[in-house]
Amino acid sequence: TYAHNDLLQVVLELGVLGTVLILGLFWRTIQDLLSAHLLGRAACPVGGGEAEGARRNDPFCVGLAVGALGGVLALLVHSLFDFGARIAANGILAATCLGIATVALHTRFSPTGERLLTRVWVRPLGTGRLFAVTLGALVASIPLTTEPWERNLPGDITASALQVANWRFLFDDRDYGQMFAAPSPAVHFWSLAIEEQFYWVFPLVVVGVLALFRGSTRALVGALAGLLGVSAALTWAHRDETSVVYYSTPIRMGEILVGALLAVALVAPLRGWVARAVAVAGVAALAYTAWAWWNIEQDSSFVGRGGLLLYAVASGAVVAAACVPGPVRRLLALEPLRRLGLISYGVYLYHWPLFLLIDPRRSDRALARLGADGVHLRSSSLFAVRMVVVLAVAVASYRWLEMPIRRGWRPRVPRIPVPALAAGGVAVVLLTAFAVPKVSPPPPDPFVALISADQGPDPALVPPDGIVGVVVGDSTVLRTAWGLTDWGQDNGNVVVLIGGSAEAGCSIGDEGDVEYRGKRAGLRGDQCDVWKERLLRSIEVDRERYGRVDFAVVQTGLWDVANRRIPGHRDWMHIGDDVYDDYLRSEMDDVVRVLRDQGIITVWLTSPVPDWRLVQPRLPERPPEFAPARTERYNAMIRELAARENGVVAVDLAAYASSLPPEDLDRLRDDGIHWTLDGSREVADWLGLQVIVNVAAERRLTGNVLG
Repeated sequence: TYAHNDLLQVVLELGVLGTVLILGLFWRTIQDLLSAHLLGRAACPVGGGEAEGARRNDPFCVGLAVGALGGVLALLVHSLFDFGARIAANGILAATCLGIATVALHTRFSPTGERLLTRVWVRPLGTGRLFAVTLGALVASIPLTTEPWERNLPGDITASALQVANWRFLFDDRDYGQMFAAPSPAVHFWSLAIEEQFYWVFPLVVVGVLALFRGSTRALVGALAGLLGVSAALTWAHRDETSVVYYSTPIRMGEILVGALLAVALVAPLRGWVARAVAVAGVAALAYTAWAWWNIEQDSSFVGRGGLLLYAVASGAVVAAACVPGPVRRLLALEPLRRLGLISYGVYLYHWPLFLLIDPRRSDRALARLGADGVHLRSSSLFAVRMVVVLAVAVASYRWLEMPIRRGWRPRVPRIPVPALAAGGVAVVLLTAFAVPKVSPPPPDPFVALISADQGPDPALVPPDGIVGVVVGDSTVLRTAWGLTDWGQDNGNVVVLIGGSAEAGCSIGDEGDVEYRGKRAGLRGDQCDVWKERLLRSIEVDRERYGRVDFAVVQTGLWDVANRRIPGHRDWMHIGDDVYDDYLRSEMDDVVRVLRDQGIITVWLTSPVPDWRLVQPRLPERPPEFAPARTERYNAMIRELAARENGVVAVDLAAYASSLPPEDLDRLRDDGIHWTLDGSREVADWLGLQVIVNVAAERRLTGNVLG
């Protein structure tokens, strides 16, 4: 059911009781702001920490509050005459405006100059070290635009500076579990955005509840607990939507609310048996926290089924245990940990841009310039170098940026109002974010030419003796195809187009269920099931554009060697079992049959043995699908296929990979499964010639007129 404007729609959805509660809270808040602080006709029910009364006289705070309240009035009028289904957006804006007005009218100065919000001391973001360090980290992120994957930096920096990065990533469909596959230097600002959005609204809630219930702490605890319940309900409702669970502020506010409830509970010191119980619980909570770091993956279903809130409660127990004598306090009081805590904010802000800057490729070039050409930083050694740099930058930031600001240092320039100074800092970041990519544009994205066949090279540039191919398989062949395409363009004799049926997560055996990294799920049914239709359509398009299609490169990885449950069987099985081998063999024959009917030679690449130790996030143990024996059995089936079928050649990519020194293989395949972009190009120097030679030999052997 829909009403005729947004206000009536809110009433319809809240019901009578919810509407009465919201109106009561809203009325008491407006009454406090207007009557007490603007008109001076009432006392502030919360208390402002001042002696001269509740009414404000300074022009800046009054003007700020009047402007914010005017914004609330404008939103109410807009919602009354328009139904744009923007209830959530208007609600957030109205709450933000009320929060600004509340903070402006409740802010007081003590005789020594500190700001007071009611009776709570606060350090405003606009003048504190956090704001300065945040801007510094954002500016440090901007020079990384030379990376080929960085296309969205201006928008990411803007969203980070305006503290809405989490919503940008959510609405931009950036899956949380995949965000590190194509990282942005500002990706870690999503969590800071959630915190700041919470802080926009939280003072309003606290002031409103205390005003409505005349300073009752019990009422405040009840309100916080109710909001925590709302967060838990939303988490459960969206439990299968990983990105929503991670990025949504209403869901993640539950973790901050746990801290707010803990702060209320710890107003009075803990003593006696309560303190001892908290100390014991803290040890268990700390152990659980450490276990969760190593065992719960980002895409685990447990996260959306209460895992986040459970982790928040455990963190709260650790904080509470640090407030009483016991092992947790002694552990956290160790000097290295204490000093790390002093610089922890800077470590978080600076670590991700620096991790992207100090990557394997740049470290190799730097070491080569220093004369250590054969030395490569990987895994633990690369992490150690990164952390040394991060800690050094964080210490420098703490000493020369954060601490001077906390001690009241100001530059020797004409005194600038704090809001103007803060706005100017944000403006510098935004202008830099938009200007730097224009001054130093990033190189062309190497994947752009791979997303469809019609974006291949100009047919006029393909020589008559050149060969044209498509790809079939999963994400491993996508990386391999990139190197072949680049190599072919350099040499002018091979064109490999992505427009076949290659798709991440699609196996040759495209039916049933799969167990991958300990999780069982159905195979993707959207693109994988229609591989044949997509392949034939792509071949048709490629022939219209290039006049022929000569070969197809086929490569798959772990999906076909993982534990599987195939149609018609209830038991789980894997390669090496006779029933599954017969099924996989028939699926491989089906691929060859489709290609042979089109007069296309099949170039089937053997699969290099994957290295589970390089997979990120780290795996606690080797999953079954990473067993070398399974990959070797699959490669034997590929060689058998090439031996018995005409028009099929097996290129032993696995043998090439195993011939490389381990450190070189790790460099070319840093996640243990896929070639890096540079790695795929290096591999193509060997693989490209193999493709040309084998396709020519098969042509002569079969006597086919291809394409």
